Amino acid sequence: RARALLQQLPPQDCDVRPLFSGAAPSPGSAPAPDPLSPQERYCPELPEEERRQLRAFSARRRREALGQGLARPVPGPCHGCPCRKCGRRLNKGDPGVSASQLGDQFWHPSCFSCHFCHQQLVDLIYFQQDGRIYCGRHHAELFRPRCASCDQLIFMEECIEAEGRRWHLEHFCCLECDEPLRGQRYVMRSGRPCCRGCFESLFAEPCQACGDPIGADSEEVTHQGLHWHARAACFCCSLCRKPLRGQPLACRRGRLFCSDACSRGQDASSTASDSSDSAFASAPSPDS
Repeated sequence: RARALLQQLPPQDCDVRPLFSGAAPSPGSAPAPDPLSPQERYCPELPEEERRQLRAFSARRRREALGQGLARPVPGPCHGCPCRKCGRRLNKGDPGVSASQLGDQFWHPSCFSCHFCHQQLVDLIYFQQDGRIYCGRHHAELFRPRCASCDQLIFMEECIEAEGRRWHLEHFCCLECDEPLRGQRYVMRSGRPCCRGCFESLFAEPCQACGDPIGADSEEVTHQGLHWHARAACFCCSLCRKPLRGQPLACRRGRLFCSDACSRGQDASSTASDSSDSAFASAPSPDS
């Protein structure tokens, strides 16, 4: 439940400051520090202008869109009304959920879910927009993008967009070495940016022909889970060296062939030399 609440109601999206209670400080003592808002705790390096916009945005959402569904039996006047989500009828006395901000509408308890992610709303807390209900996370994202690094809403005029996601300018960094990537070449790895150096040293696949890593700037061809440079010297028939890009091919024991004749010729050569399958598969190509 706690994990679901943190997902649906990101605390960094809210501006709820706890109130101090108790005795006043004694004369001469320092005043109690003002508690940090969730925004300041979760992303303290945000500029003041962005914090100000976030506080105003949060207050407006609470005032205009926030509500909590009421679980109760369907009353007599609503007997036979359709569930707002699935359309199946609700009879008098059936368990249902109503939302005061959306009029005399009822949902099955299992249907009271976010319009975007379809997850049931924990504690029936919802945000409404245009007659639909959302969890807090996806309601906020109707209006502002979210940083893929810090999970904070972005209020700055400038941000970086890549692969359908967005980042604060200062948060667009290599996933391995944290080097800033603004204005730099990068490669996306598992949905996160990676600098060229880290990609080539940690993630680049070796070419099946020459054995060198296939760098970020190199064209790559894959077949049956194996990888080659797209250049003619690597992606070619293992026997006659004919380039295979855009051509029919066969792959046997990790080797490429342009025809059955070349494949049979390689088999004959392998049999004549009495080499094992493992040795044949790992033998270097003539260009190595």
